[in-house]
Amino acid sequence: MYDLFVIEINNAADKHIPFIKFCNKPVENFIPKQYWNPQLSKIVAQRRLALTAFRRNPTPENLTSLEKLTKESQDLIRKEKFLNWQKFCNSIDEATSASDLWRRMRWMKGFRQNKMYCSSKNQSELLSSLTPDYVTNIMPTFKSRNLTLEADFSMQELKSCLKKKDTAPGEDGISYSMIYHLPDTAQYFMLRLYNNIFKFGIIPTLWRNIQIIPIPKANSASNGEPKLRPISLLSCLAKIFHLLISRRLEWFVEKTKVLSPHTVGFRKSQSCLDSLTRLVSHIQIGFSKNIPTLACFLDIESAYNNVSIDVAMKILDNLQVGTKICTYLWSFLSERYLNIKSDTGETLLSRWTNKGLAQGDPLSPLLFNLVTHKICLCTQNILLSQYADDFVLFVSDKDIKSCEIRLQQALDSVIILLDELGLVLSTSKSNYCLFSKGQRRLFPILKANGQPLPRSDSVKYLGIWLDSNLRWGKHVKETVNKCSKFFNILKVLAGSTWGVHTKHLRRLYISLVRSRLDYGSFIYDCGAKKHTNKLDKIQNQALRITGGFIKSTPIHVMECELNIMPLFLRRQYLAYKFMLKSVSWSNNITVDMVLNLSELCQNRYWVSKKKPLLAETINDIKAFQVYSSHTLRMFSLDIWVSAIEVQENIKSDLVCVPCSKNSFEPNALLNNVIEELNTNYGGWHKFYTDGSKSALGQGVGYFYQNSNIKTGYRINSYVSIMTLELIAIFQAMSYANEQNLNKFVIFSDSKSALQHVARCASGIRGVSIAYDIINIIYKLNKNGIEFRLQWVPAHIGLKGNEEADGISKLAALEGNEFHFLPDYSDLIPKVKMKCNKFWKKYFNEKSETKGIWYKTIQHEPPRYLWFDDGKLSRSYVKLALRLRSGHYPSAKFAFLMKKNDSPNCVTCNKIEDVQHLLMDCVKNKTEREKLERENGLNRLDIGLIQTILSLPKSDLAKQLCGLAVTRNP
Repeated sequence: MYDLFVIEINNAADKHIPFIKFCNKPVENFIPKQYWNPQLSKIVAQRRLALTAFRRNPTPENLTSLEKLTKESQDLIRKEKFLNWQKFCNSIDEATSASDLWRRMRWMKGFRQNKMYCSSKNQSELLSSLTPDYVTNIMPTFKSRNLTLEADFSMQELKSCLKKKDTAPGEDGISYSMIYHLPDTAQYFMLRLYNNIFKFGIIPTLWRNIQIIPIPKANSASNGEPKLRPISLLSCLAKIFHLLISRRLEWFVEKTKVLSPHTVGFRKSQSCLDSLTRLVSHIQIGFSKNIPTLACFLDIESAYNNVSIDVAMKILDNLQVGTKICTYLWSFLSERYLNIKSDTGETLLSRWTNKGLAQGDPLSPLLFNLVTHKICLCTQNILLSQYADDFVLFVSDKDIKSCEIRLQQALDSVIILLDELGLVLSTSKSNYCLFSKGQRRLFPILKANGQPLPRSDSVKYLGIWLDSNLRWGKHVKETVNKCSKFFNILKVLAGSTWGVHTKHLRRLYISLVRSRLDYGSFIYDCGAKKHTNKLDKIQNQALRITGGFIKSTPIHVMECELNIMPLFLRRQYLAYKFMLKSVSWSNNITVDMVLNLSELCQNRYWVSKKKPLLAETINDIKAFQVYSSHTLRMFSLDIWVSAIEVQENIKSDLVCVPCSKNSFEPNALLNNVIEELNTNYGGWHKFYTDGSKSALGQGVGYFYQNSNIKTGYRINSYVSIMTLELIAIFQAMSYANEQNLNKFVIFSDSKSALQHVARCASGIRGVSIAYDIINIIYKLNKNGIEFRLQWVPAHIGLKGNEEADGISKLAALEGNEFHFLPDYSDLIPKVKMKCNKFWKKYFNEKSETKGIWYKTIQHEPPRYLWFDDGKLSRSYVKLALRLRSGHYPSAKFAFLMKKNDSPNCVTCNKIEDVQHLLMDCVKNKTEREKLERENGLNRLDIGLIQTILSLPKSDLAKQLCGLAVTRNP
């Protein structure tokens, strides 16, 4: 059945999805640009036909038709180029390397890079390293039972795991988008196949065949054949099925607290920064007490590929996950065929493996955490942190010998535990570092399997270089070198007379450069000023390239014009976000360590040093009341959240409102909405909800139309308007549930609130009140209650909606108080406003001595970019930025740069600044007088130029900036 299902999908794809033929000979054949599409081909063909018609019959009508089609084709090509470039910029993130970006740009220009040759010997060695030389398969007996996890999959679970975005498909050639667009009947059939596979543990043959793509490593071919990195291509159907199992296992593991809090890798709302913060804070605590810290960084040889499947399944069976899951996973992992194919699809090499976890499998990270969870639980007398296969053991003590003994004992225990799992510690790649304030002559010696581990003065852990004295010189140097590589890209794209729009250059800077400056920045903020200044120079240089500013432009002016926050404030904002997220977990080790460090910052060690940013930040957020829980709310429900049916219960649109309500005539829209609601919900219990937020207060309310019941609450905490809407929905649902109402509908004018609940049901973390709503939905579905959450347009005159709006506004002033703890995400806008106030203060201080001209135009940092809509040309934006900043390439600038003997205008013999350039110079006198006459301007008015330049998108500002172009043709 499964094979027939795959064949039918491929047959349908062959019939309806056109094949794309890539041309590898760009000199001989035409290669369409990345932005080209059938619509462009059609309009260009019409233009050619119009040109042919005009040549045959040059009449005024044919000329008009040709000119019209020529303009339409040019506009459409320009639009598609812009959209394609915008898509390209949006696809770039912090994971994009400089070489990858150059490759993408070459691809957009039509260049193709020759494929690097890999010999069969090299490929065979790669495949041998991934598979054992012999295999023995004896299926163990599983005894665990778990009726909840072993239940059949539902359509709600399946739909929450489907993806629109494609990745490389497996051997069956079926991609994610093909599965996503299957009709409902095919998806129900696929669900039946999944349940049968899960029930009987029969693995489709195509799932076992995994194609290995050998990718040459960068800069590895200097001494001969390149080293290869294996990329596995699994069947997308298999990965969706494994994601279904992963969602269940994740809920079970988090709810029962199987994993240690020291394991932070591949767990929701935890990241590398948690592990780094714990390690660095512990070292700084030791520095505060004048105690050294000994840390050992472990590297496991091919960790995922060497896990013993039998041991892994035994661990799962002991955790009581159920026989079905254990049987299926053992059957899949114990018999996989790794194949390397030629370009024509012919299998060159193939090996069978029953060892290790599958690369690229959604289940693999979670399974590895479960397999190694005992390492974190059994290690004593030291601290340990785990992120996937990166382990670090660390301990602090005044006596170095005591540190050595305790860490060696823990290391021996870890090696024994790894051996039980079939894993081996790499003694050559593992190392240790002694973190202390001063120089030391005697160092501890650590051994693994009888071999001494190498000692390092600086260690790279999770992307951050840690030097032994935590001065951060090594990390800053590496970051500067990494970011500097992108400057050539920015310079290429920002030509002097042409180039990419400033809006896109800014986005490229944020994606490529600032993202690298941001990573872990609040951890090393307390480093020496000479190091952090180097990072500031990186940003300053990038801002000059992005905005086309000249060298004399003040830094704070460039930051303000491009709406790029200074790095020290950016680090503060990121620290606020991280700590707010951390305090949303009860008994968080990260928070405890930072609090301990904060108390020790009064010690003598920190008197002459900059205190750690997180230690100061946590004192600032103590005043905030934040909702916290031991586990995420999504894992505290009685069942995994993706299994709860919400699609049929949440309706975030109306048939009669397919687009913006502004497109409709008001009375017609109201009548259509009332008619559709009466048709769909005639005879139902109707509730209308709303939330209100103003400077006077916050309130929520609901109106029960059938009984004319009006209820409102005053919210006593700072929350977003979306959260207020969710609170109102929750209160209305709670009332309907208490009254045992059947067939009730709750109308809300907040589409974002309803969509947020639907997203939370797909496994994305949301605000806590959304999970309270999902919990009620689960109970109502379980009891067979029919209900709907329906969106309606706001402020169209719908009586019930207007009643709810009035109730919420009145409740904000005099309603019953409802105590609600805000989620950390609700407080992020608040700390952002706080950082913006710091920025405003910094801007005012800097403007007292520099950028005084700009201060008269822009009195504070803007909230939004004035050129963000992209409607202004790059040349105008660049010119306006220079004129607004007051620094223009004139004689005065040349004099400052010591390229001119005088700052005076050659014609007028007066200082050639922006004021002179636009209002006094005789070279553009004619154009200036014309501008004054047409717009009724008086050039003697004080601040006339500044007033005009403060609105750079206005037509008057464009005409004024044109004087500078006239002055400097």
